[in-house]
Amino acid sequence: MDLLNKIAGEVATAAAPHADRHDLEGSFVEEGVAAARDLGYLAAPVPTDLGGMGALTRQVAEAQRIIARACGSTALACSMHLHVVLAAAWRFRRGDKVVEPMLRKANDDRAIFVSTGGNDWTKPTAVATPVEGGWRVSGRKTFASISPAAQVAVTFAVIDEPTPGAEVIVFGLPLSAEGVSLEKTWDAAGMRGTGSDDVVLEDVFVAEAQVSARRTWGELDRPLLVASLHAWPVVYSTYLGVAEGLVDVVLASGKIKPGAARQVGLLDAHLRTARWALDAVLADLGDDPEPTVDNFVALQQMKRVVTIACQEIAVVGAEVAGGGAYARRGPVDRMTRDLRAALYHPYPGETTLAHAGQHRMGLDLDPV
Repeated sequence: MDLLNKIAGEVATAAAPHADRHDLEGSFVEEGVAAARDLGYLAAPVPTDLGGMGALTRQVAEAQRIIARACGSTALACSMHLHVVLAAAWRFRRGDKVVEPMLRKANDDRAIFVSTGGNDWTKPTAVATPVEGGWRVSGRKTFASISPAAQVAVTFAVIDEPTPGAEVIVFGLPLSAEGVSLEKTWDAAGMRGTGSDDVVLEDVFVAEAQVSARRTWGELDRPLLVASLHAWPVVYSTYLGVAEGLVDVVLASGKIKPGAARQVGLLDAHLRTARWALDAVLADLGDDPEPTVDNFVALQQMKRVVTIACQEIAVVGAEVAGGGAYARRGPVDRMTRDLRAALYHPYPGETTLAHAGQHRMGLDLDPV
């Protein structure tokens, strides 16, 4: 989608001059996210029926790489909103009208949503207590990327207590609601500008009408499988974009010695491997994928391959750049640290291999 890529380029242009400063300060990438909001990039997945561009996951994944080459934190922060909107659009196209207000809010009001699934995943710890008309929810949501700019959290809470088989509600929660607060906690080695702070819920009322889905505590069930269809291509195209940007910066430095040809060839090999993995899984899934375990395993395998490639690119890229890149903060240093964050989204590579083996053997996946 040429228009979406053009808009992504404009977001990258807005974000790039501030990327190193936000990394040094550990401050939120407000310029890039504001551009993504104002230019309509964050609303791109909204279906055309509702006034949006109707961008699909593969198109958003391509655009993410453009932004990530300039500023990984801006791209990763955007990804945590985009995959939520992509999943809602997928549901809308299949006739689920529950998500229509959310999609209209994303398009008409340019609302930004923050997801908390990376921390909650199969076992959310926030507790929902039944009350008249809905629930009272208390808990802490960590790693809530893009939260400094968000208006709504899309999150989970377990009813009564977190035990196997308990029911979990999925709901949208205005961050301006009584009892909701943001606590600045994000101070990481990489992706320092994502604003991945904590959202704290203290006896917050959630009306039954705010609940958009239900799932089971401790299980890798349909809502999480739907989320995975859209999250991992968008998130891991971001890391691929950072890796591409790192290699571009290193090669453009003009300081590469002829003896480094093999290392540069190795960088090229890792980039190709990551691209092949991402492109292949998107081709296999198609534009209207099903939330199956087979597709989940395929996405996790892609995620593992891209992660390994990015870690290798970070090491070799720093070696080729030389000691000058190590001695002070700057694009090479920032990007090598940003790539480390790819290791920490669920699930780890070894768990992915266990899941793939369990699936091939006809066993249920252990969600732990």
